[in-house]
Amino acid sequence: MTVFAPRACAILRDLLREEERPFLIPANICSVVPDTFREAGRAFELFDIEEATLEIDPEACLDRMKRQPVGGVLFVRPYGRDRNADPFFQALKEMQPDLLLIDDKCLCRPDCEGLGISPWADATLFSTGYAKHVDLGYGGFAHLKEGGQLPEPSWQEHRRRIEEELLRADEHKHRLNAIYSEILHPEIQLEPGFQSWRFNIRVPEPDRLVESIFAAGLFASRHYPSLEEGFPVAERVHGEVVNLFNDRYFDEERAERTARLVLRHLAG
Repeated sequence: MTVFAPRACAILRDLLREEERPFLIPANICSVVPDTFREAGRAFELFDIEEATLEIDPEACLDRMKRQPVGGVLFVRPYGRDRNADPFFQALKEMQPDLLLIDDKCLCRPDCEGLGISPWADATLFSTGYAKHVDLGYGGFAHLKEGGQLPEPSWQEHRRRIEEELLRADEHKHRLNAIYSEILHPEIQLEPGFQSWRFNIRVPEPDRLVESIFAAGLFASRHYPSLEEGFPVAERVHGEVVNLFNDRYFDEERAERTARLVLRHLAG
């Protein structure tokens, strides 16, 4: 079943069951997410991310579940990287079958057909809001494991708009990513799987770089910091990563100027 709402967080709020057991969520998540949990009256626990994948630490989650059952796990796809997480999902479900597993693909390329969703996830969440892969300014949808209802007419119209915009967004991102990839040193680039939502680099003194980019009349961003202290991987990643824009708010000339500013920053 596919459900649609003006915002993805509205779907998340409706998915959260009223129960005492906490959800496990990554420490470096957008602040909208914990706010949504609080609005729904659901407890949550923060977990650090894994160095290699930048995803919530799977071993830490499984160790926590061995001690006591949990209400669910929110698995966030960092920077829109869409890799196969089924081994972890399967391990979660085999350890606790009643776990509510939400696969948060809000930064990923929208999958209207649901062809790439995991069979282990109870809900797979996408967003077409501001600065997402397809930016329609609003809208979220989710593929739910249970149920067989037909999507509402409003979803059909929204899906049509997504599919129209998706090809344009893909082609635009491909052009700008090619500029960044060619100009910037390979060692500062995150691997290609992380470069769909924005083009992400790891640099020293990232705040100073962002300031110089803004001073030149351009813009870049920093991704989510850890919500609390005590999560060293999340804190270390935030201390290095800068997001370079590759969406409709940027063009080839701006991308090239931004890349040159990165080189100047690295040269000191």
